[in-house]
Amino acid sequence: MRIKLTTEAKNKLVAYAEKGKKIILDLDDGLGRFSGEGDCALITKFRVIIVDSCEDVSDYSIKLNSSLGDIYFKESASEFLQAGLELKVNPKTQLLVLKNDHEMIDNCVNIIDFGVVKSK
Repeated sequence: MRIKLTTEAKNKLVAYAEKGKKIILDLDDGLGRFSGEGDCALITKFRVIIVDSCEDVSDYSIKLNSSLGDIYFKESASEFLQAGLELKVNPKTQLLVLKNDHEMIDNCVNIIDFGVVKSK
């Protein structure tokens, strides 16, 4: 499956891709090694997580094809994989927005550099 990145969204992520990092589009549902146990909520919350190329991303078995290369996605969030999947930037908030042809999935997708968070 393909995910479209608008020019603005690509510009926010390209520096990570150029450094050889892996890009994960993560539903924060408490599943997987990058979700905290019990962090899930009754809302749909996605995050873009940037990890080093050596990180184990086996929890994210789906590869979304994008203009920046593969974006990893987990099976437990596959219900959102529908036609017209797109990451764009909200011009007012400058945050990423995840949508498909049927719905606005998340209008506040944060970018988390796992290497920076892990070192703190």
